[in-house]
Amino acid sequence: MRLQKAKWRQENHAWLEKSALIALKILRTIKEQGISQKELAEEMKVSAQYINKIVKGSENLSLETISKLEIALGIPLVEVLGFSSSINYEIPESVQPEISKSAEIKNDLSLEDESYAGPTYSFSLAA
Repeated sequence: MRLQKAKWRQENHAWLEKSALIALKILRTIKEQGISQKELAEEMKVSAQYINKIVKGSENLSLETISKLEIALGIPLVEVLGFSSSINYEIPESVQPEISKSAEIKNDLSLEDESYAGPTYSFSLAA
């Protein structure tokens, strides 16, 4: 069983690594915005259990889910090289009342170095 899991992790290393980095950025953002995983789930109209899977970094995220996360959190997670996005990443009104708490939370942020803004993935399309 362990050998199967290790082989699976090795075969899926590329997306698992990206998923973990996205999870880190999501965790950092919800902490900065002062919202909970449950509130994010409600904003996205998904279960809190699904958000928990996402923030564990082992969920193979679809582009649809990534887009919903970007809109709900008001941040970009993925970019496509050579194209500009028309999406305006504003913090949703539903979490704006919590933003005043973000300054207090930011001082308490212990996930990573403050200078680390998190990953942004870029993909290029072959011509």
